[in-house]
Amino acid sequence: MLRKTDPDMIKGYLEDSSNLQGGYAEGAYLPENDKEILEAVKECSSKKTPLTISGAGTGTTGGRIPFGGWVLSTEKLNQIIAIDKKAKTALIQPGVSLDQLDNALKKEGLMYAPDPTEKSAYLGGNVATNASGARSLRMGPTRNHIKRLKVILSTGEILSLTRSRPLELPRLKSSAGYYSTPDMEQIDLFIGSEGTLGIVSEIEVNLIDRIENTFDCIVFLDSEEAAIDLTEKLREREDILMIEYFDFNSIELLGKGKKCAIYFEQKIVDDNYLELEGETWVGMNEKQKEELWEFRHSMPEHINEEFKKHHTVKFASDIAVPDSKFREMFAFYNLVLSTYDLQLFYVKFGHIGQSHLHVNLVPRTQADIPLAKELIMKFVKKAVSLGGTVSAEHGIGKIKHDYLREMYGDSGIAGMIQIKKGFDPGLILNIGNVFPLKQLSGNSAF
Repeated sequence: MLRKTDPDMIKGYLEDSSNLQGGYAEGAYLPENDKEILEAVKECSSKKTPLTISGAGTGTTGGRIPFGGWVLSTEKLNQIIAIDKKAKTALIQPGVSLDQLDNALKKEGLMYAPDPTEKSAYLGGNVATNASGARSLRMGPTRNHIKRLKVILSTGEILSLTRSRPLELPRLKSSAGYYSTPDMEQIDLFIGSEGTLGIVSEIEVNLIDRIENTFDCIVFLDSEEAAIDLTEKLREREDILMIEYFDFNSIELLGKGKKCAIYFEQKIVDDNYLELEGETWVGMNEKQKEELWEFRHSMPEHINEEFKKHHTVKFASDIAVPDSKFREMFAFYNLVLSTYDLQLFYVKFGHIGQSHLHVNLVPRTQADIPLAKELIMKFVKKAVSLGGTVSAEHGIGKIKHDYLREMYGDSGIAGMIQIKKGFDPGLILNIGNVFPLKQLSGNSAF
């Protein structure tokens, strides 16, 4: 098994898209199969050495950043083992990227339905955070499409976990803490557990026939109220696959002079076109749709340029609330943000069809950083009071512990820690993810 210990060779594993600083590790394992994973696990378990599982580095919550111990990189666990066109399943290793899988499935006329936005992300990372994509409005998150997992525990035990019955789509998307419902299957405990319970070494996913006949549309609107009204109208239609929202600051670079925009994707079925008010851009062919998708994905670049311009960092929410509470949550965003718009640049955008917006705050000066933190916590508390989640798709990682505690309370967190101790008694796997180090007492590696 390849190992890296040269500081210059392992520094790439000490960062991800969260911009969390200070990570360090003794070295990195690069296994290619279960035998080599077990070798790394046994070495670390015997010495109580922390072991941090590392994917593609696309996460936004610091999940793969180690603070001591060794890294186990999944980059060489990158084989598509089998695609069964008849059964519509694929068996893959966790280091397979979404792009890699999609390119293979195109040839078979199939697709992986969750389709998260970041195509360089690994499927193992998607499982770790229960990732979702824009189409999760109709398709559901990762959890709804996982048929089987092979998981290697820190004790050396290997679990083969198979789903015995299909899951209903969740009413509220969430990636906050361990999954828990009555009569749940064990496989669901590992999906969304952020690598804290075991190392996923094989993933079998369910597939669907490729969706081809669709068009994309952006509607520019004069009021946010009109955007919410349109969202509710679109949500009622089963032929609508996704509904996204962009506020004024998101679209001002286009010079439209409009208040906001709604982006949606619709299946083409007979004459099912909608009558829409306002200026629209429509993408019917592949080139047009690609141009619209490029507009949609330029959003993070615009935000990143803003925080670079102010030489500061951004603070982002990942909150979702029940559909019936979205108007109240949206009004709360506006009330709070309008009070501090001279101190913070902000954008509101995201998956409005699922009552899930990202509010990104960019302090205009270093002195305004505490204010940004305070406002995100205000949003978190409001969402929890409305029955929402503090993390709809990105997970908790190492930077959202306080939000999780706000959602579940100390007793809820204590219950999750007991679950972790049951599967990872040496407390070596992904230490710092989901729970802060100080809460992992007893025989922790720290």
